[in-house]
Amino acid sequence: MKRMFSNGRYANVTATLALIVALGGTSYAAVVLPRNSVGSKQLKKGAVTNSKLRTSAVTSGTVRNGSLRAKDFRAGQLPAGPAGPAGPAGATNIVRRQVPAPAVAPGAVGAVTMTCNPGERAIAGGLEGDGAVFTPNTFTLTESFPRTTRTPVGDVPTGWYVEARNMAAAAGQFLGFLVCARP
Repeated sequence: MKRMFSNGRYANVTATLALIVALGGTSYAAVVLPRNSVGSKQLKKGAVTNSKLRTSAVTSGTVRNGSLRAKDFRAGQLPAGPAGPAGPAGATNIVRRQVPAPAVAPGAVGAVTMTCNPGERAIAGGLEGDGAVFTPNTFTLTESFPRTTRTPVGDVPTGWYVEARNMAAAAGQFLGFLVCARP
């Protein structure tokens, strides 16, 4: 020890003092602080990392239920969920149909009901015009919704209902459209 300090180099003295202070501070905390006196309020965010935890310090019994998310697990650690219902892979044939409404008097409401072909499902519907005969800008849409057919598995959308008010000063006509898909 005498030989180490005989040269009295600043680096040697500083390193030794730093070591003594570091070990003394840790020993002081271990001796003076009462057991379980440091909790989550005293810890800074991010102070406890994986490398600072002893092996098996955190177990399933110490983790609050519902506190973990899927991103907290590695790929393959979570079991797969239940299989979805069996059925067709998706729509294989999508068609768009147009149905002209009868002439509608000024201020009156006109309606059109459209139906998909058997085996098809209605997925959209609405009101439009081609600018020549049909004038949609003179009509205000008042109703638009799918028409359903009750089946053992529930209501199936098989058509569309469109209703519109003629806002023009003359009689006019609108064009209803329906989009159907075959599963």
